[in-house]
Amino acid sequence: MTKKKEPKKSQKAKSEKKSALTEWQKRNIEFLKKKEAEKAEKKKRQEKLRLERKPKATDTDTEAEKVEEKTLSAEEKKKAKEAKKEEARKAKEAKKLQKLEAKKEKTPLQKAIHHALPVIITSAVILLISIFLVTPFSKKKIITVTGTSTVSQEEVIRDSGIKPSNYPFLLIFHHSTYEKNIISKNKMVKSAKFTYRFPNKLNIDIKEYSIIAYAQTDDGYQPILENGTRIGLVGASELPESFLTINLSSEKDIQKLVKAFSKLDRDLVNQIQIVSSADSATTSDLLKLEMHDGNVVRVPLSELAKKLPYYLKIKDSLPENSIVDMEVGIYATSESIEASVAADKEKAKNENKEESESDSKSDEENSQTESSEEATATESSEAEGVENQAPEATNEEHPNETAVVEQVAQQ
Repeated sequence: MTKKKEPKKSQKAKSEKKSALTEWQKRNIEFLKKKEAEKAEKKKRQEKLRLERKPKATDTDTEAEKVEEKTLSAEEKKKAKEAKKEEARKAKEAKKLQKLEAKKEKTPLQKAIHHALPVIITSAVILLISIFLVTPFSKKKIITVTGTSTVSQEEVIRDSGIKPSNYPFLLIFHHSTYEKNIISKNKMVKSAKFTYRFPNKLNIDIKEYSIIAYAQTDDGYQPILENGTRIGLVGASELPESFLTINLSSEKDIQKLVKAFSKLDRDLVNQIQIVSSADSATTSDLLKLEMHDGNVVRVPLSELAKKLPYYLKIKDSLPENSIVDMEVGIYATSESIEASVAADKEKAKNENKEESESDSKSDEENSQTESSEEATATESSEAEGVENQAPEATNEEHPNETAVVEQVAQQ
């Protein structure tokens, strides 16, 4: 019984091995079988050729046969080498395929771990975060401020509204609110940006408005920023060596002036020393610009960006302490000329006043004479009226006397 069963087991093992082979291995075996069959056929052909040849062959024939055999053997060797190379390459590919198949085929434990891995990772992260939040290190943070020149670090942190009890990740997620707080509470700050560095470092990058001028007040000087707003008073020690002074009361005019300066060349703006109102009756926005070279420029605020650049072209040809009037056109004058013109205007005004006063006096005299004549005429007319009315009054008052006088005259 045992002898009969053994061959069955071997057959089953062979069949299992065959089933275990991949398709590529099966094809490789078939290819090798074909090669062996081709080699056997070639040998049979060579033997037939030898048998068919004559027994009385010449030496030349034998040499030719040897050469042919050598050529055939060389070709066979080349083909054998190529076949070996192909077999080695295919064997390597087969090994790679087996490895890939082994990787694809995972054990149930590996499959369970693969499915549970995301849950394990997320739970571990949540656990670490919760442990970190419980510790006092979670509220510790290092805050630095960069980009400031006039504003201090303490002012920026105070204006941001950051508290010691705030968590760093809350500052990261709600950084826009803290940035807006800094910009709204501090007029010097142009922009603020939060940056985070692991684990608890925060940096606030600040950009400030530049100071373009100072406004002179009774209490001191107020810096004027590039957006036209004023900030708190500054001491005399904090003022720069050379600066622009703007003496305008209207905030709108200051903002317009700052916008006009932004359109002009920086060198031209630096030549201006004081800006004030010219108090013109004809032009309400006429400005008086006192330059560092001693000249004075009068120009409307609405036409400042258009007309003021011409000053650079004409300033070299001007005498010292000249006045450049740009109210209507552009012309140069001086204080002496304007003083003489003002004096002539005053004289003309005084002469006109005197003429008007003399004319008014003559008119008064004429009116007085006319009124006196009218008064005398009225008096004479009144006297005549009284005389004419007197007899009538006597007759009416003494009727008996008149009657007596008439009777005596008749006798």
